[in-house]
Amino acid sequence: MTDDTPEHSDNAGSRRELLLAVYVPSFLTAAAQNAILIALLLYALELDAGPAMAAAMLGLRGIGTLVSDVPAGMAVSRFGDKNVMLAGLVMLAVMAFGASQTDSVWLLGGLAMLFGGGIGSWLLGRICYIADHVGIERRGRTIAIMAGLQRAGALAGPFAAGVAAKAYGWPVVFLVAGALVLAAMVFIVVFATSVRPKLHEEPISHGIAMLLHILKEHAKVFRVAGSAVITLQLMRAGRQVLIPLWGASIGLDSADIGLIFSLSYGVDMMMFYPAGMILDHLGRKFAAVPCMLVLATSLALMPGATDFQGLLLVALLAGLGNGFGTGIVMTLGSDLSPLEGRGEFLGVWRLVGDIGTASGPFFIGTIAEVLTLASACAITAGVGLLGALVMIFKVRETRRHNAPS
Repeated sequence: MTDDTPEHSDNAGSRRELLLAVYVPSFLTAAAQNAILIALLLYALELDAGPAMAAAMLGLRGIGTLVSDVPAGMAVSRFGDKNVMLAGLVMLAVMAFGASQTDSVWLLGGLAMLFGGGIGSWLLGRICYIADHVGIERRGRTIAIMAGLQRAGALAGPFAAGVAAKAYGWPVVFLVAGALVLAAMVFIVVFATSVRPKLHEEPISHGIAMLLHILKEHAKVFRVAGSAVITLQLMRAGRQVLIPLWGASIGLDSADIGLIFSLSYGVDMMMFYPAGMILDHLGRKFAAVPCMLVLATSLALMPGATDFQGLLLVALLAGLGNGFGTGIVMTLGSDLSPLEGRGEFLGVWRLVGDIGTASGPFFIGTIAEVLTLASACAITAGVGLLGALVMIFKVRETRRHNAPS
């Protein structure tokens, strides 16, 4: 794709554009998204869903993301990244306002899939926007700053959601989240630079041919690096599911769980600058491996938490681990993506990673139903450790090599 302005320029205008077109909308959307995440799970419990059904809400969210990944990637090549970002935010807003009006757990599940589709389109458009506007030498820091602001939004979202739900109920949480998404849309419309795709006038068959070419040409990347990313995303999904479920199982209320969730993301947020420096100065694996090891350790320790303080300590450790990996999946994907067919590549890359995001809640919910919630924690941690070994021994460092691993 080509930009109407010089690609990868580093002037004050481009930095201002990143601030207003990427960073601010990322913060607003993250606050909304994480409020919705905790609301989906705990509202489902309030509607008399069991732990497995509640966890399935996040699994359905993941399925929606999976379904959207490749079409969103093809849409970027055809319609431009700005339009795909906007389409994703429209879906998020519709979902939030729809969820505020339902008391059916089944309809809530359908809206969770729409939520996932919106997230997938928004994130894919945003990754492509950064890849088009920022050079590889600054990309790790740029993505880490963006991810740090996302975590700042995640710090505010769950806590505010828990307090608001306790006072006014979960429908109000969904309404406020929808308003935040609409505000993010305004920033995108006003400040994002339109990108003119090279293939805008080409038939859809050209995009399908490019997709098949990307799948064949980069099969090893998707198989090897992708398997490590799947396990990382599975643990991240596990953290989102297990903290609220474990909190509910030990008798904590929505405000307590929201506070724990937010403080965990507070530690996450503080790691964005160190993580960015690690990514750009030491390497991508120096960020990914500690992230996976510490996150796995936190999940393994969760069954030992029996009160607010215990769960808070485990959640803070999870935040530290996840913070090491701030922006790692997006950075690896943009490093590995080719200039020609970038949208298709990143669509498949997100699809691979989102297998972990989508399967994680179902995986955890099934284990919790068949065995115990503690078993789900331990098994998820074990899978994460296997992924860390793949990252250590099989994935090539991409900091200086924008080539397949």
